[in-house]
Amino acid sequence: MHRTRALAIASLGLAALIAGRIAAHEGPPFPILVDQRVGPRLVSLWGDPDIGTATFFVVMEPVDGEELPGGTRVRIGVQPVSGRLVEVLYDAEPQPVRYGARYLTETELDRGEMWRVRVLVEGPQGGELTAEVEATPDGTIGPIGLILYSLPFLAVGVLWLKSVLVRRDLSKDLSKDRRIDSAP
Repeated sequence: MHRTRALAIASLGLAALIAGRIAAHEGPPFPILVDQRVGPRLVSLWGDPDIGTATFFVVMEPVDGEELPGGTRVRIGVQPVSGRLVEVLYDAEPQPVRYGARYLTETELDRGEMWRVRVLVEGPQGGELTAEVEATPDGTIGPIGLILYSLPFLAVGVLWLKSVLVRRDLSKDLSKDRRIDSAP
């Protein structure tokens, strides 16, 4: 019985030690601009604008079955709507896809405020798109949140452990009573 409690306490201690490295699931990026025509392509901007590191995807599809022009380069510019910082441009890296084209970049958003996001499609028949997004916390819960959200699961575990221990004690008492009853 003491060994079980010691194991449970050690498990909680270990969980508290590694809690800082555990993050909540952040879900998929969401559409910011969808199917905007830029030259011979439809361009969509998807993003996960977290405070700190924000992720943006630019997805391109050809219009009317045409080919996408080769030599296309994509850059993402971010700037607070307030104008407190100058625009910073990030090169988007192409990713392998079966159809069309997809580009990915990570940017830095230092505060939770509205940001102007500019998509620059450079190359043959290029152009640009602009949108505004709000930078939000990244969804990590930290050590306090981990403990708080795990309390219901710990309570169920404690109740289960208690029922096992009570059941074991009852079976010992019953076997002891049987031995006494069967004694001559």
